[in-house]
Amino acid sequence: MTNEIAWYLPSDLLSRSLDVMRPQGALGNEGLAFWLGQQAGDDVKVTHMVSIVGAGIRHAPLQLRVSLAAMEALTNLVERVGSHLVGQIHSHPARMLDLSDVDKTYGIRIQNYLSLVCPHYAQVAAINHCDCGVHLFDQGHYRRLNSEEVRRRVHMSRTPVACISLEVSK
Repeated sequence: MTNEIAWYLPSDLLSRSLDVMRPQGALGNEGLAFWLGQQAGDDVKVTHMVSIVGAGIRHAPLQLRVSLAAMEALTNLVERVGSHLVGQIHSHPARMLDLSDVDKTYGIRIQNYLSLVCPHYAQVAAINHCDCGVHLFDQGHYRRLNSEEVRRRVHMSRTPVACISLEVSK
């Protein structure tokens, strides 16, 4: 049996991610923030939150499109900061906490990738990770973690997150 991966999220990560998603949510669109970090053994520590701005991302109701140029810029950024792409958060309308079929099929498919879904298009003032749908890419597919597994595997750390706004023009 393999050990479980545990994630350590900076205490301000969710609030900073919500700040990125809220303006699009106010327009009725999905928002997105990527999370970078380091893995040591079975521990993944999120260190950076990245928002893509400009033509490299298109927000719409029930849809996000990240351009190839934006993914290339994100990959280059990951290398520059000496990190890994370890997770993300994106918003859905109302109380939708599950990944859509499009999310599951076309989303990032990396072993142990953490994908949170924030309800109400990130418009609720105070949200914590337990209020979100927490999903793990494991053994070739995404599965939603139950509340006990979230409590056991997702932890808050005191370290502040480094925030990066990545401008992509195409």
